[in-house]
Amino acid sequence: MTGRRALGAVVALTLLFAAVSPALGAGQVIGSPEIAVFSPDHQVTPGEEVSLPVYLSNSGDLRRAGPSEYVDRVTTARGLTFTVMPGSAPIEVNTGRYPAGSVPVGTAGPYPVSITVAEDATPGTYRIPVRVQYTYTLFVDYGTTPPEFVDSYHDQRYYLTLSIRDVPRFEIVDAASTVGVGGRGNVSVTVRNVGTAPARDATLRLDAPSEELRLGSQSTGARAFAGTWAPGENRTFEFTASATSDAVVREYPLTGRVSYRDRDGVERTSRNVTTGITPLVEQTFATTNVSGVLHVGEPGTIRGTITNTGPRTVHDAVLVYRSSNPNLDPTDAEVALGRLAPGERRSFTFEVDVADRATPTTQQLNLTVRYRDDRRNRQVSDPLEPSVQVAPERDWLVVTPEAATVDVDTENRLAVRVRNVARVPLRDVVARIFVTAPFSTESRHAYVAALGPNETATFAFGLTVSEDAVPTHSSVTMNVTGERPDGEVIPVGTYEVPVTVTAPSGPTDTAVLAAWIVAVVVLLVGGGWWLRR
Repeated sequence: MTGRRALGAVVALTLLFAAVSPALGAGQVIGSPEIAVFSPDHQVTPGEEVSLPVYLSNSGDLRRAGPSEYVDRVTTARGLTFTVMPGSAPIEVNTGRYPAGSVPVGTAGPYPVSITVAEDATPGTYRIPVRVQYTYTLFVDYGTTPPEFVDSYHDQRYYLTLSIRDVPRFEIVDAASTVGVGGRGNVSVTVRNVGTAPARDATLRLDAPSEELRLGSQSTGARAFAGTWAPGENRTFEFTASATSDAVVREYPLTGRVSYRDRDGVERTSRNVTTGITPLVEQTFATTNVSGVLHVGEPGTIRGTITNTGPRTVHDAVLVYRSSNPNLDPTDAEVALGRLAPGERRSFTFEVDVADRATPTTQQLNLTVRYRDDRRNRQVSDPLEPSVQVAPERDWLVVTPEAATVDVDTENRLAVRVRNVARVPLRDVVARIFVTAPFSTESRHAYVAALGPNETATFAFGLTVSEDAVPTHSSVTMNVTGERPDGEVIPVGTYEVPVTVTAPSGPTDTAVLAAWIVAVVVLLVGGGWWLRR
């Protein structure tokens, strides 16, 4: 016999014995513990796991008093254990039988009991059964030596009150991503208020705990405002995101939580909800047949082919050349490629000015593809780094003076023979001479329509030598330009043409004048002599 029935039977027998034996009753203490179970913090929300604080109260039931030591003995519950059970409540109890030990008169606890509330729990008030078991001393006869003790066992069910609140609750119902490995894109997250109350001034915070995935401007988290969010309502949020180039194609976690105000205006934060996204396979490109006609001190051309190696079609693609060498300066650093399907290719050409101070070497190019994906998001590829050769400054022409000896105070024809020693044909070859005193010219330009490899042509210029010049070895500067087969007009070279200035081979103007004066004098003298005779 247990519980109240056992207690009643024992008490009845004890009282009967005390009535029959009044002498013995004078040395007796009779009582029992009086246990109550309660939890002051009993409000929970659906879907959460909480620690429910359980307290035990013992008010004691003393029927016959006596010495305090025996009163404490009969009112103390010894070896008390309790077990919380779900009953009809939508919860799961995670804590088993709890050993509380001896519970004297007063309050003991709190004893934490872990419970999990069902996600779909209906808000309301529930009674949760608690089974309490303990032993105690019902009767002490201290009139004998030694005192006699009568023990009993108690096993009774109590109830706790549990309130499941009407609150907003949130679940991620869908997630999508356009982020590719090594690229940027959007992450779309759809969240539903699966609770039974609205959330006001709601804000969703989304976090990416993996180092390979970043939200916004290279951050681990981003926020979006939702305002008032009714029960059963879906909200879709878009976040920009990027994946590092060393990310692998696997699912990466995203964690969200909602901050809001409840009906009473109290600020609350939901539990974390988790989803995952998988980055798309990295969009890649490849360059082939890259070649360059580059020489120190000349404008040159870089040509090649770029291929979309997949896996997606790109739109509004542009090939961008960012020179890392200040001695190589692209005339136009971008080439439009347009739409490129996987496997599709385009040819490209960059015109590049090579500085005079450039070093002949193998030069690595820095090319990237800027494009839009299928959702019109801007993307930039990983760098493409083909190499081209920068050749030393080359000689286009061999210049040989053909008629370069001129006399003082004369007009002369300066003839220069040129031979194309390069492997590239030239068209519209123009030569210009630049002169200083004592030279002057009225004919400083010469022209040849075409000059093929190893072909020779003669340029002729008018060259006048002033009368106060002296015989010497001098030179005039000749600058030559020509058009390459690709249509580029280039400076072929600047040459110093040696010129020899000599004294005139016939009588000079001074000698002729002196001869005339002598002749006049002879005539005058001779005429006077003839007249005197």
